[in-house]
Amino acid sequence: MKILFCNLFNDPAHYMYNIVHGWINRLNKDENLNVDIDLYCTSLNIPGMRAPFKLLDIKWKSKDGELMKMYDGIINNIHKYDALINFGGVNLHPEFVKQLPVVTIWNFYDDPESSEEYSRYMSMSHDLCAVGNIASLDIYRTWGNKNVFWSPCGFRADDYDPLLTYENILSGQRENDITLLCERIGPFRRSKVDKFSLNFPQGLYYGNGWPNGFLPEIERIPLLQNTKIGINIHNSTGPINFRTFYLAANGVMQICDNKSHLGKIFNLNEEVVGYDTIEEAIELTKYYLNNDSERRNIAANGFLKVIKSYNETECFKIISDHIRNYLNQNSKQINGPINLGHKQNALLTLLEKIIYFLPKYWRAIIRRIIRLIINIKYWIQTKNR
Repeated sequence: MKILFCNLFNDPAHYMYNIVHGWINRLNKDENLNVDIDLYCTSLNIPGMRAPFKLLDIKWKSKDGELMKMYDGIINNIHKYDALINFGGVNLHPEFVKQLPVVTIWNFYDDPESSEEYSRYMSMSHDLCAVGNIASLDIYRTWGNKNVFWSPCGFRADDYDPLLTYENILSGQRENDITLLCERIGPFRRSKVDKFSLNFPQGLYYGNGWPNGFLPEIERIPLLQNTKIGINIHNSTGPINFRTFYLAANGVMQICDNKSHLGKIFNLNEEVVGYDTIEEAIELTKYYLNNDSERRNIAANGFLKVIKSYNETECFKIISDHIRNYLNQNSKQINGPINLGHKQNALLTLLEKIIYFLPKYWRAIIRRIIRLIINIKYWIQTKNR
């Protein structure tokens, strides 16, 4: 089965370039999948490289040159493929997607905030919705999407050391009590990670906004495999991130939020520990640091679960199986060539851009003020300890 995989990362200097290209290369070599995947970059020269729907709609109606050139590349080659995966909701306008003569898959990892800007308006033009956030499945159905399924991100082959064993987790020694690798910039998560880190100053914290800065990639796996407990703190709903899976793959006992949905991914208190409030997470961390045998058993069981069910092959197989089933049951009826439409009046386009961008500048200013207040509050707390 031949798949066109639309994504943002075409610049080798971008940290995600090697991650995505390495991942796709491994999938292509996996005989259990029997897929032939080609990468196609659909990024735009805008901040973040990905346009929210309202901005994408402006570019579509004005027949933006960069966008049309990228679409032409798809049009000229789409006949070679059975399916197109829109990985991350990357700049494919619904009116364009609806005309594609292949199975189209919306593969997105929603925070509720990003849902409003991307998936709510763009997902319905796709034949299948592979949703990474298990908490968002019902939301997609309320929008009218019919072919919706959970698509876990799992962990990558380079996210762990394959020499690690179940027995080693049960009996091996780990020196670090707690590790957290994540940003502490966003206001949704900032207050929680600050409260947690103040309770566990011995923890190792890395990422954007932490005093330690970023951890070199070469040090990540050794650090994780020498860590007892990993805390997982989402911005809002989930679980959704790679941390949900790579902690367990490295024998780290995970304490994760979004407890009700977490229980659909792991067996609670057997393979993972869930919490609903950061105060609860703090108490659970203290408990398992003092009850090492229980911690080891949960970590070892979580390790077995992800190695079996959430590796690269199993996670992509969920998508490829849905594509094959759709191909077996449906045939797309596309009449005529793909129509990119007519160019909108330039004055109307200018007016739409002003209406779109003006509120965003004000929101950016407000976000900076909020971050400054949070930083001052955290500085005062640390000085008083």
